[in-house]
Amino acid sequence: MYNVKNLKLLVLAALTTGFFMTMSCKKGDRGPAGPAGPDSVMYSNWITLSFSKVYDQTTGDSAWGSTVTAPQITSKVLNTGTVVGYLLLKDPLSQDSSIVNAINYVTEYFTPGYIDIFAGSDFSGIPYRYVIVPGKVTITDSKGNPQTYTSDQIKKMDYTTITGLLNIPAKGSGSNQISLP
Repeated sequence: MYNVKNLKLLVLAALTTGFFMTMSCKKGDRGPAGPAGPDSVMYSNWITLSFSKVYDQTTGDSAWGSTVTAPQITSKVLNTGTVVGYLLLKDPLSQDSSIVNAINYVTEYFTPGYIDIFAGSDFSGIPYRYVIVPGKVTITDSKGNPQTYTSDQIKKMDYTTITGLLNIPAKGSGSNQISLP
């Protein structure tokens, strides 16, 4: 049988051993990222557009067109979410770059797996990036207040606003988890 003094020493030894085991534990390496979930904002890398001349068989008019493969665009995204395209344009005189909402310069048609882009002139060589938002987005502002953005509001967001709100990096493709209402 243990006396009180031995019992105290045994408990103290167990606590000390537990403390040192806890302190010497090291977190392992983070595993690979899983697939994007249903509440994830997805974004592409910058894609260099390659346009070709297309003709309207009925009117004889010509335009320029390009198709971008976008496997993250699904029927569900098209029915409940928003896809926004952006162009990285350079001023031919100053060579300054600016990122603009693509709807101001080209016509985009979103279908499952693809984006067809048409324009009145050749946009070959212009970088293009798309952002997929699964639905309405609720973001908590710096004061802790929730702000919900609709599809129409998201479509009109400039690049700096959307990337800042949704934590989208300047380069690379991927996804970020968001809060939906």
